[in-house]
Amino acid sequence: MKKLTTLLTLLIFIQCGSPIKKSITEIISEGSLEEIQLLKTTHVKTINQLKKELNQLNEALLLKDQTQRYVLVESIELEKEIFNHFVSFQGSIETDKNVVIYPEIPGLLKKIHVKEGQQVTEGTLLAEISDGGLIDQLDQLKLQLKLAKTTYNRQKRLWNQKIGSEIQFLQAKTNYLSLQKSVSQMNDQVTKTKITAPFDGIIDHIIADSGSNLSPGMTPILRVVNLDQMKVAAEIPEMHLPNIQKNTSAIVSVPVLGIQFNEVVANVGNFINPNNRSFRVEISINNENGALKPNMTVEIKVNDYKNPEAILVPIKDVLENQNGESYVYLLEVSDEANDIYKVVKTFVKLGKTSDNKIEIIEGLEVGDKIVEEGIRLIKDQQLVKNI
Repeated sequence: MKKLTTLLTLLIFIQCGSPIKKSITEIISEGSLEEIQLLKTTHVKTINQLKKELNQLNEALLLKDQTQRYVLVESIELEKEIFNHFVSFQGSIETDKNVVIYPEIPGLLKKIHVKEGQQVTEGTLLAEISDGGLIDQLDQLKLQLKLAKTTYNRQKRLWNQKIGSEIQFLQAKTNYLSLQKSVSQMNDQVTKTKITAPFDGIIDHIIADSGSNLSPGMTPILRVVNLDQMKVAAEIPEMHLPNIQKNTSAIVSVPVLGIQFNEVVANVGNFINPNNRSFRVEISINNENGALKPNMTVEIKVNDYKNPEAILVPIKDVLENQNGESYVYLLEVSDEANDIYKVVKTFVKLGKTSDNKIEIIEGLEVGDKIVEEGIRLIKDQQLVKNI
């Protein structure tokens, strides 16, 4: 009873005022448990009263201002758009004219006639290999061929006059033809002592030194490259094979140079690599300024799908329910004069995605309006104001 009397006394004291008013800090540090509880109760009552009055004010605003009744949203009107979908892959730059030249015959590297970085044309003499007596052997064979030709011609005239035996004529003919073959073969061997450029290009690297002992197909001499016409090659998973054909549009980006090429697929491989289930794609690139180098890494974007009359919506405007179904909020006119619309949850079938937009296959039509801003503040069948 005494405790209740004390609380009532404190309540009357606070409500009626006091010549000495204590602050919150003073009450917390100096006041009793009853004083702190009483002060808290008073504040709670005050807050509840303020909330009640705030609700009354909001109701009054709704009556005074009709626009306060509706959630404000922004919308977009759907149109037909050209939609190109690309798939990205990593590739590398190659060239068919990138050749390391090896000797075809053994011998010493006699002389190199070019320098690194030198521009050469097809047929330019690049290097010479010592002939190792091949020229002397060729000269000897030519002398033997001359004699064999004379012998053959005489035996032929005699044979035509029915003089001499047939075997002598055939032996002379065989010897002559055999020496012709030998001279031709020796000529080929002598020709191989001179290394010439197989195509127009640049001497990229001289590998062997003059005086080196060369082995056929084993000792590299130099490298010749032509960078005018390059190609990009990439291995693409076989799942994309139905959508990528020759002349398909492609974008080639070279990150290290910051450049980009709009090209088409030049060749699609006919072989599926069993190790990674991929096929090879090649794209030709014109390298006029010589900036592209073999084995550079590039990004390839291949246009695997195109729809000239697509309906596209921003990805952020498409929501998903617990069942994994996709939907948007479609606006139906309620009061056109005041831009009042009803929100209708509309389920849609989605297509491919590109540049933060997604294709709508089913569910929407050209001219429809869907909610874009304020999508998280609304619900199905709600009236909203479109601003």
